[in-house]
This record gives sequence, structure tokens and C-alpha cells, in this order.
Amino acid sequence: MMRKVLLALMAFVLSYGLTAVAGYLLNISSQGRREAQLSLVVRFIITPVIFVLIGSLVGVLSKDRPVLTSIVGLAPLAILFLSGPNKPVAVSGWLNWLVPILVYMPLGATAAVSAWRYRHKSVKPSGSLA
Repeated sequence: MMRKVLLALMAFVLSYGLTAVAGYLLNISSQGRREAQLSLVVRFIITPVIFVLIGSLVGVLSKDRPVLTSIVGLAPLAILFLSGPNKPVAVSGWLNWLVPILVYMPLGATAAVSAWRYRHKSVKPSGSLA
């Protein structure tokens, strides 16, 4: 149980750290780019990569139930993306606003399961013919 708590805490801290580093690197390299371009880079490249990296790390380090651990660890980052001053009014705006929960969380969970399965793949004994 303590391992799961530490993994979720590590995922939480690392996700915020990676977000800060990505923001810093994006700020350094953003000269001459419009805000809309930077928003697309963050939404479709940086954020999914962060969720996949954290999910994969949790999957590699987890002994069991990597999906739950990765969701708990990534939930604060998803809530960060949901918090903001402008709340949507239309249904399409709500769908766009909920992308971190509807797309990124399952993406991180899938990466966690894939890494966990890869790490825990059963190895056949070398002397068997099967």
C-alpha cells in the first residue's frame, strides 16, 4: 500500500515538474510564434507526452494495479488543466474543456498498463520445448 501511495505522489510531483520544464522550454523557443500555435503544441504534443511518460513510469514501477495508481497520480494535473477562469457555456465547449479527462487520462492509463505488461511479461524457462 505504501508503494502505491509513493508512486502516486511521485507521479504527481513529476507531472508538475515536467509541466514546468516544458513550459520553460516552450517559453524559450516561442520567439516569433503566435499564441494559437503555442496552444496547439501544448494541447496536442506536450500534454499527451507528459501523460504517457508518467503513465509508463508508473507502469514500470508498479507491482499491481498500475491504472488506478496512474489515474490517482495524474488527476491533479488533469484538474490543473480543468481549472481556469473561463468556463464553457456550449456543449462543444464542455467537450473541448474536458479533453484532459476524456483523452489524456485514458492515454496515461494505457501507457501504464502497456509498460506494466511489458515488465511483467512471463518468461518461458530456457530449458523447455514449449
